[in-house]
Amino acid sequence: MVVTKLNLNMHTSTKKPPINHIPLAAMEAHNAMLQAAPVRPQSAAIVTAREQLSAARIRLSFSGDDVATFIHNEATQAPGTWVKLFVPAANGEIIGRAYTLRQFDLSKGSFEIEFFTHQNGPASSWAHSAQIGDSISFAGPRAGGFSLHPASAWLALIGDETGWSAIQAILTTLPTDLPAIILIEVEHPDQHPPFLVGPNMQLHYIKRTHQQLGADQALVSSLDELEIPSGSGQAWVAGESSSVMAIRKFLQEKWKLDKTDLHTKGYWKQGESHFRS
Repeated sequence: MVVTKLNLNMHTSTKKPPINHIPLAAMEAHNAMLQAAPVRPQSAAIVTAREQLSAARIRLSFSGDDVATFIHNEATQAPGTWVKLFVPAANGEIIGRAYTLRQFDLSKGSFEIEFFTHQNGPASSWAHSAQIGDSISFAGPRAGGFSLHPASAWLALIGDETGWSAIQAILTTLPTDLPAIILIEVEHPDQHPPFLVGPNMQLHYIKRTHQQLGADQALVSSLDELEIPSGSGQAWVAGESSSVMAIRKFLQEKWKLDKTDLHTKGYWKQGESHFRS
């Protein structure tokens, strides 16, 4: 697969990020999605590890008897699976917020979730103050919508920060020699570290040219500068709703992908605090 070099918006990062400057309000909008979905029976989890990845990004590990049983569920192990965490709001109400499982460890009986924290929002506020030993309830699993077709010769994974964990989770399930294009739109490409990807995979951070996500369709512009991969392939796309719709249209019209080869999900929508796709 040959991919042209992008010289304006595409960057491959080699630096570790001192601070991740991200559209934090969008993270909470993503985590508020699907609030109308029926609540499944809740399970208990205990925070067993905490890692401050950057000033705005925290990784928490969760364990416990319920977690150990939960991660052995075949549905839990599907790439991009998400759960609903139940956290206290400012008014004392317990509310659910959706988060993708970053990874799980069968031997330790644990799973990890990454949080983007800020001053507003109950889930990020809870994560910001969470310490080892704290308990929380969760429900799930819910499917992430990805399954690699046996006939796929390549894969495109496209999104913004809200799709970060799902993209990384999907990557861990792929054949190491599969050709793949990974495009992630961020505010500051040089402040994001590269993922561990296979030899035929190309990871690129796309610089957002406007502060608000989805405003400039930077991902569509970058896709338009790529050479279309040969053979049959598929794409997984997630992020701001209007941007996802534009990418889906582009991939169908320009890359000639059939709808059965596309999985797209609007995690959030600009201007709506409780958007559900």
